[in-house]
Amino acid sequence: MEAEEAARQHGVGVDVFDAGDTAAKQAQDLVRFAAESPGTRRCAMVVPFADAVAEGTAIQDGATYRLARRVLQKGVGWILLNHGREELITALRLEFSSLPVAMVAVDNHEFGRIQARQLRARVKPGARVLCVRGNPFDSGSQERSAGLKEGLRGAGLTVEEVDGRWEEAIAEAEVQRFLASPLRQQSPPQAVVAQDDVMALAARRALDRAAQEPGRADLKMIPVLGGDGLPAMGQRWVDEGKLAATVSVTLPGKTAVELLWRYWKNATPLPAVTRLAPRPYPH
Repeated sequence: MEAEEAARQHGVGVDVFDAGDTAAKQAQDLVRFAAESPGTRRCAMVVPFADAVAEGTAIQDGATYRLARRVLQKGVGWILLNHGREELITALRLEFSSLPVAMVAVDNHEFGRIQARQLRARVKPGARVLCVRGNPFDSGSQERSAGLKEGLRGAGLTVEEVDGRWEEAIAEAEVQRFLASPLRQQSPPQAVVAQDDVMALAARRALDRAAQEPGRADLKMIPVLGGDGLPAMGQRWVDEGKLAATVSVTLPGKTAVELLWRYWKNATPLPAVTRLAPRPYPH
């Protein structure tokens, strides 16, 4: 991992915890980490689970906020990775001003807008598009959806959605179920866009499987767009023709480690929020 390599270069120790897509286990791991080695300089870098809250809900009522406070009260810093809510970071920095508190995230709104431009270049007005979302309770997924809808405003496209939950198997099953419905037998989508490359590749497999049915060979020609665009995954799958396009992002872990190291070493102010710009691929 780039974050671990950056930490090694600066002589910073790293413990990696895999929550296995379980918010409860992530919370347990973080509380345990915060309780270890009191008095030492430590910081938790966290990819939050299902951190979106209903409109009008106070920050203090969110599970992520409560968990962050438990960690910070032990003298351990808190940096959100990939996505998160800026107002949460603002509130925590006010209360724990002596600790590193920040967010280093992909600009997920722009991610969605790029996907919208990629779609506009591939389908005509009046087309139907299937969007494979991540987790609808995840702020990053919500921001990518918002950017996509903003970018498609006025394009005359009909967008339908299924939830892939950031899981390959779930995404493939949901797309397969979508294509098998009687309505979609007669009116399939003209394009599929997924919020990450793994779900996009799963959608490609579901389309290719459905294309084996009598009279549905055209499904193999439907373009599938992905996202995250890592060189060994999304970019390679585009180059191989499995995906039509992707959105390339800079993983935030390395940037977060660099910012934290400068904060610890030189007291360089830690930005509250750092947004990393995504890029279309192919360019």
